[in-house]
Amino acid sequence: MSDAAINNPRAEIDAIDREILRLLNRRAEIALRVGAAKAEAEASLCDPVRENEVIKNIVAENPGPFDDRGVANIFHRIIDESLYLQQNTYRSPGSQPAVSAGEEITVGSQRVRVAFLGEHGTFSETAAIGILGADAEYVSFPTFEELFRAVAQGKADCIISPLENSLVGSIQRCYDLLLESDLSIIGEIILPVSHFLIGCESASIETIRTVESHVAALGQCERFFAAHPHIQRVAADDTAGSVRRAVESGDPTLAAIGGRRTASIYGGKIIREHIEDHRENYTRFALLAAEPDEANNGGKISLVIRLKSEPGSLHNALRPFVRRGIDLVKIESRPIKGEPSKFNFYVDLQAPMNDRDLHGALDEIREHAETVRYLGRYPAVRLTDEQIEKIN
Repeated sequence: MSDAAINNPRAEIDAIDREILRLLNRRAEIALRVGAAKAEAEASLCDPVRENEVIKNIVAENPGPFDDRGVANIFHRIIDESLYLQQNTYRSPGSQPAVSAGEEITVGSQRVRVAFLGEHGTFSETAAIGILGADAEYVSFPTFEELFRAVAQGKADCIISPLENSLVGSIQRCYDLLLESDLSIIGEIILPVSHFLIGCESASIETIRTVESHVAALGQCERFFAAHPHIQRVAADDTAGSVRRAVESGDPTLAAIGGRRTASIYGGKIIREHIEDHRENYTRFALLAAEPDEANNGGKISLVIRLKSEPGSLHNALRPFVRRGIDLVKIESRPIKGEPSKFNFYVDLQAPMNDRDLHGALDEIREHAETVRYLGRYPAVRLTDEQIEKIN
């Protein structure tokens, strides 16, 4: 094929591309006018009904050689870019913060019963006291399974459960129990975690041969165990119970990992301070109750999405958030028992400034999912070291 034969069609394509660009920008100018009217009326910039109508009409007029799927994909992208332009031009900057220091979490008007894992002094109890105060009644449960049944059994008004740690990641058992339960999230607490090696009065780093603690705490202190390979680690149900047993044993070969508060409660000796792998160690806890917070003014939202078994279902379920500029903070997949190859997706997102965007996204997602469970909208509070010191 000669250069002349190739270059002539290329010149045609270049001319057409310039015309397409001119028309696209003209279309964008009209879209901005529409966006201005929506913004003035405080309406959502995203209108899926109108967008689907546009795609349907364009596909109906398609003469080829592009097939209908190709034409639909091209115009979906044009519409998405027009929406993005509208959002950048007319939407108020930012969304509600994921973490707001000083926000209050309340549970009813009477003295609340709060269930937590382990014995008194655990990080879970410390996190709850930091938010709900010393006037609440704190009820101890030995296992996560019993903890998550406490509200349904009338033994507590709410529970506090860890969900993830910045060093070891998600606590999968808690996610599974949350998804299996009917509980809603009414608050989130971010707790800075410092680990201490604690034993009886006669214990020292030279005498210790065994260290006991919750598996998550052990996992956050890998450097300590690497530096002391002769020390055996033993997993237990909770940090506070481990500290109590180590102190009460009077055995100088036995120690435990826990918080400073546990040493104070059980009269233990702090042998090493801050043995966590990194000082920037945080655990995220969820405060869970039977019903979501009706105040609906928190900056964070959590959902559970069960997708249909079809290609592109995850993309289609997340696309409504992306198109509306709603920030996804976390997505966690968990297998569904008894249903191979099917998953629940736990999703955290920042609450948008416009509630219409949230409701519109949820309506769209329901078209691509088997179920969408709304876990709650809630404040997220970060406790400071100073607040924790006051509790201790």
